[in-house]
Amino acid sequence: MGVKLMWKHPEDNTQAIITAQKHIESCHGGENLILPETAILFYMSSGEKFVKSHYRTKLLTKSFPRFLSSCPVYQIKGRNICFLDGGRGAPQAVDTLETLAALGVKTVITVGMFGAFSEEIESGEIVIPNKAFVEEGTSLHYYSNIEYSQPSEELLRKAAEYITDSKLMPIVSTDAVYRQTFFKEKLWRQKGAVGVDMETSALLSVGAYLNINIVSILIASDKHPLNEHDHSWKWTMTKEKRYEFFRKCLKFAESI
Repeated sequence: MGVKLMWKHPEDNTQAIITAQKHIESCHGGENLILPETAILFYMSSGEKFVKSHYRTKLLTKSFPRFLSSCPVYQIKGRNICFLDGGRGAPQAVDTLETLAALGVKTVITVGMFGAFSEEIESGEIVIPNKAFVEEGTSLHYYSNIEYSQPSEELLRKAAEYITDSKLMPIVSTDAVYRQTFFKEKLWRQKGAVGVDMETSALLSVGAYLNINIVSILIASDKHPLNEHDHSWKWTMTKEKRYEFFRKCLKFAESI
């Protein structure tokens, strides 16, 4: 008989051994790091480079005090917006989110890629997930039971209204890069999901847990074959597509 995993126990009222706030204090000592209330997290390469080359920016810290691999944090001058690399995978994504919350960030826009596995989505299309099915383990340390997570309702509405060529559709987030089998993707399609990434469900679930306004904006970097007889997947993300996507996300961030 299978055993249902439960990693967050209802009777557990004890404190965490390590908290984001304690880790910030241990890393930064007496430095008083203050961040803008809105943060953009990039989960794809060249996001920071694009912003620095198209906006006037300033370095806020060389060493963002998250637990897993620090990184620089920048601010767009004249805007109450900071930006940084969000990491890779659900654990580091949530590490980043917890650290931002401890530093006073209230609104988070996550910008990344996903692999499409649906006839409804083509490579290069933008999806703003209205639901992200949980197949990563991080969310299960915050919720005793969770099937999917959702973005902040108002921020989702604003993003969809601003990025008019986007689609509101469910995705799934997984920890297992090499276990996205044809069988699994068929099950995901039956749930309504159109693509897969590694971070979004955890970002949305923990964002809600921390009372952060959060939305994820994703671009389809490739199209998976729908059955084993189709041609193999190809990487289709170009610099031009990436940069146009960044422009739309940055303009939306400036609008809120």
